[in-house]
Amino acid sequence: MEGEFRVVYVTRATRAYVLNVPSKNDDGISLAIQHEAEELLEDTVRHSRGLTLLLGWSAAKGDVQNNTSVFDSGLPAAQQVLTWTGGESQESSIDYLKVSVKNELQRRLSPEARIVLQGEEEFETLDARYTNYKRPWYIAGVKVAEEKDVIETVNYARARGIQFAARSGGHSLTTSLRRIKNAIAIDMRSLNSIKFNEDEQQMTVGGGITTGEFANATFSKGMEVTVGSCPCTGVLGISLGAGIGRLQGKYGYLNDNMVSIRLLLANGTIVTASKEQNQELFWAVRGAGHNFGIALEATYQVYPQLNDGKHYVVDYEFGLDKVEAVFNALNALSSPMPKEVAVFVIGRRLGHNGRVSLRSLPASLYVVKSSLTDSQPTININLVYSGPGSEAEPFISSFKSIGPEWEDLKSAAWDALPWATYNGLNNVLCTPQGWARFPIKNFYGANVKEYDLGTMRAFFDSWAEMNAKYAGEAMFSVMFESFPQQRVREIDENATAYPWRRGSDHFLMIEAAYKNPVDEDVFEDWLSDHQDRFIKSSGYGRLQQYVNYGHGSKDPPEALYGYEPWRLAKLRRLKAEFDPEGWFNGYQPFVELDDE
Repeated sequence: MEGEFRVVYVTRATRAYVLNVPSKNDDGISLAIQHEAEELLEDTVRHSRGLTLLLGWSAAKGDVQNNTSVFDSGLPAAQQVLTWTGGESQESSIDYLKVSVKNELQRRLSPEARIVLQGEEEFETLDARYTNYKRPWYIAGVKVAEEKDVIETVNYARARGIQFAARSGGHSLTTSLRRIKNAIAIDMRSLNSIKFNEDEQQMTVGGGITTGEFANATFSKGMEVTVGSCPCTGVLGISLGAGIGRLQGKYGYLNDNMVSIRLLLANGTIVTASKEQNQELFWAVRGAGHNFGIALEATYQVYPQLNDGKHYVVDYEFGLDKVEAVFNALNALSSPMPKEVAVFVIGRRLGHNGRVSLRSLPASLYVVKSSLTDSQPTININLVYSGPGSEAEPFISSFKSIGPEWEDLKSAAWDALPWATYNGLNNVLCTPQGWARFPIKNFYGANVKEYDLGTMRAFFDSWAEMNAKYAGEAMFSVMFESFPQQRVREIDENATAYPWRRGSDHFLMIEAAYKNPVDEDVFEDWLSDHQDRFIKSSGYGRLQQYVNYGHGSKDPPEALYGYEPWRLAKLRRLKAEFDPEGWFNGYQPFVELDDE
């Protein structure tokens, strides 16, 4: 392997100072050379936001004096990737990069931390995620054991110009992550510490904690707070967006209850944000936090459980002939939604146990497919009342009077709700095996002020048709969330970066999941068209999108972060201060980027 090893010291002005080391080594690059270069520049790089260190081979060209040269790179200073440029293939370049990452980074990490490379047996498990649609692509994963490992990985990746991203639950839906390529995944799951301050009634949790673990720990202390409905999502990632959930009518969003957060910046420093420290950053991370750093730890206010933490859970399933009646009842219940009540609407393509009568279908759908059987789609209404069942009757009676095809009524502990609701669907959605059934999932969302009956009828008819037409190859899913708003709207609408306190009554999510991309454009058009229909009949006159449900390609930054000009201006000013090189531009960025 002939060439010259280049240590490239890149300034924010994209001027680069290069140490050229002639070498001819059949075994590849000499680690001794790399280590010597690191010692020269590492301290400078680590403590400055404006520098990037690139190591790579290159055929020597141009004048070289005293083994150094200066050139204008013509590229942004940040995120230039270490590559072999000595004439080998791209595949060889990536292979070289992977080996370099493992050899160089492992010695910086704690003894318990491990690096898994793409192609190694464990990598498939580490790399598994809810959807492979326009996903990030990693060459290596770091299973961190302590905070120091996260810091060292970020310092190393930034110094080498390698992209990186932290992950806990693997549920990120946004297609904006497609821009993360040949990157290092930082697996946060081992940072799962949980501490309860009984005097302050506060829970402090590590960056790898999932919703289910957080709920279990909080429940065990006799406390409760708003959490999401999916138990395998990362808690800190959810709350950086807002953290909507069934108890928000009592307690607000999860990030309304964030007391403080410790954030790792791209330059390797850790900052604490709270009402007392870095107040503007604290405002920004509660609604746009993914754009600023990696959440290492956060503290949340929690509250004594009501009714001993017991909730009353009602699941009804209705045939599609009841669409108008079901959504009419839901609109009535939501005006306003009582703070003890939350309702989910789930489309079930086969109904409970696949045994729902053909009579539940509109006549137009009998001709969709000649092989129709008695297994037909239904609408599942999941109503949870945070109190005893005896008090829930006034809120469930309007649905019961419609005539459900199937029902299930039970009491469940607060922390068990994610597993017990809508017929245990999360027991499938929270496993890599469940994800792999239809590994490519394209997701669209919207918010509406109320459910438009004509729009709902057109959507559910089309949804049933698509499931029938593509049975076995694709699955089309529906989940609508209707939450109470009392505590949410008691808080000033400008208190956090989340802009839709008064403009997100119902959260609508639709998804196409499939095995191969042959009909991908058809599915994309179907999803996008129905999102447009939701927006048109939303009552808001525009897309007002929950950032964690944003598509990532179609939804503009204003829809995620607010149409008032001052909001994006403030976020961008803070971005320039805390992430000037743009290392955290992967998740729903609000700065201008190339499409790919």
